[in-house]
Amino acid sequence: MIENCVRNYYRDKDIDVQIRSCGEWQELCKEIRQRKADVIIIAQSGVKGLDIITGLNVPAGKVIWFSDLDFALQAYRLNVAYFNLLPVTQEKVSQALRHIETAMQR
Repeated sequence: MIENCVRNYYRDKDIDVQIRSCGEWQELCKEIRQRKADVIIIAQSGVKGLDIITGLNVPAGKVIWFSDLDFALQAYRLNVAYFNLLPVTQEKVSQALRHIETAMQR
């Protein structure tokens, strides 16, 4: 679902993207160490999402976080670029990516 939303967003802009999906946070951390990511999207229910975010070692402004719990304040404190509640929709993903693009242009 998220991959399709990201692809749709960038297809409309005629931009090719590389997307990597990780099922476990350890796999995500390994991917981040091995490859530079422009954006990291976390969509995880409950406290597990918060645990993943706090365990990541990435520069501020690269993380988009979706959760079923309202962690907006924690997201702000952790310098998450964009936070929204689950479920993930095309509009939410597009809004998040636009927000990051705008911030990168500053």
